[in-house]
Amino acid sequence: MTIERITCREDPRLDPYRHLRTSNLTRYSGRFIAESRPLVQRLIASPLQTESVLIDEKFLDEATGWIPEHVSILVVDSAWISDLVGFHFHRGYLACGRRPVPRLWTDDVANSIPESIAWTGAYLIAVQDPENMGSILRSCAAFGIADILIGPECVDPFARRVLRVSMGNAFKLQFCDAPDPQRVIQQVREKCVESVAACLRHDSIELTRWHPGGRTLVLLGNEAHGLPGTVLDIVNQRIKIRMDMGTDSLNVSVAAGIFLHHAQRWTRNDT
Repeated sequence: MTIERITCREDPRLDPYRHLRTSNLTRYSGRFIAESRPLVQRLIASPLQTESVLIDEKFLDEATGWIPEHVSILVVDSAWISDLVGFHFHRGYLACGRRPVPRLWTDDVANSIPESIAWTGAYLIAVQDPENMGSILRSCAAFGIADILIGPECVDPFARRVLRVSMGNAFKLQFCDAPDPQRVIQQVREKCVESVAACLRHDSIELTRWHPGGRTLVLLGNEAHGLPGTVLDIVNQRIKIRMDMGTDSLNVSVAAGIFLHHAQRWTRNDT
């Protein structure tokens, strides 16, 4: 493997790792950062490209036992790695990955939804909290839901905190930027895909009464405001989760796990 000891703090190879607390490699930069050994391992094992791995020198001997030969390792002094990244760093490993080529929702993407087999997708609109996004993506991977539509005003699904909460499961998913919810809903309807909104509106039916037909797009909205009314007016179904003891709502990531598990349970005929 290529092991390069970095002795100059201004070395340009370190640029992706600088001041991570106050800056983020956005979805338009072509890169992202994975933090901690488990995430770095999952990145390396994924189809995504690992540009480099940054290691605290204390972890070098350990790293040579599991990092593949084709991965470039940058080794820095333990005394200044925290100053470099902008926070107290004790996890030992960071990696810079290359983002997959961005996909935009188009007619061709809509037409690629398989017609002959069961399918479930998740459409996230204005999900802004990184922990919620990470938890939702982890649930999607756990339930085998690979197609994730990212709507307007969502946090970056490759943000460092999102990846950490998702436990690297985001690396397994297929993301598509879908900025126009009304267009998406109309197009999936033409493909005979049922659009289902998680909401507490007065005309919502309880989750236990909803029996997915096998081709479903589940819509999840903002933590505070839910889905826009213009979206709720045009979906096929509005669904709510029964709650007791005066509870008026659930965290969106918790609700997502319940909805998506229910959808997949029916889709797979595991009832």
